[in-house]
Amino acid sequence: MKNNPYTVSPPGDRTRYYMSGLWTFLAMGKDTNGAFALIDCKVRKGLEPPGHMHLNEDEGYYLSEGEVEFTVAGQVHLLKGGDYIHLPKNIPHQFKIKSDTARFLLHLSPAGLDEFFWQLSRPADTTELPPLPAGPPAAEIIEKIKALQKQYGIVGMDHSQMKATS
Repeated sequence: MKNNPYTVSPPGDRTRYYMSGLWTFLAMGKDTNGAFALIDCKVRKGLEPPGHMHLNEDEGYYLSEGEVEFTVAGQVHLLKGGDYIHLPKNIPHQFKIKSDTARFLLHLSPAGLDEFFWQLSRPADTTELPPLPAGPPAAEIIEKIKALQKQYGIVGMDHSQMKATS
């Protein structure tokens, strides 16, 4: 593990496709001794995760572009460019992208969930958003997701219900 300053020059080998998005892993747990992770996420409306909660980490979203509606413990928060929301662990939440695309910095504290996203993503070959999938993830992907959810303390998320809606 590193305990020294470091720099990342995106996109490089840390830019990956995750679901309908282009994610650049700016800081991972392996870089910060597990203290936090920071991911620059550009996503497209239509493949947001179902409601869930995290048992291990807090999430913070700084929205730089677009509009995203967060539902947190039943309360609705509409974020626009420049807004920030903090989601403590053990609080059910979900979000819905209201604009065609959105871009946000995702801060995870402590780190760990970054590895979940990394394992379910693939290297990006461009800096453009990937196309939306034609349907829900394949059965083997769903099984991998379920195993990783358990490993990373994600409760209530069912990717088998996901489908492109744009």
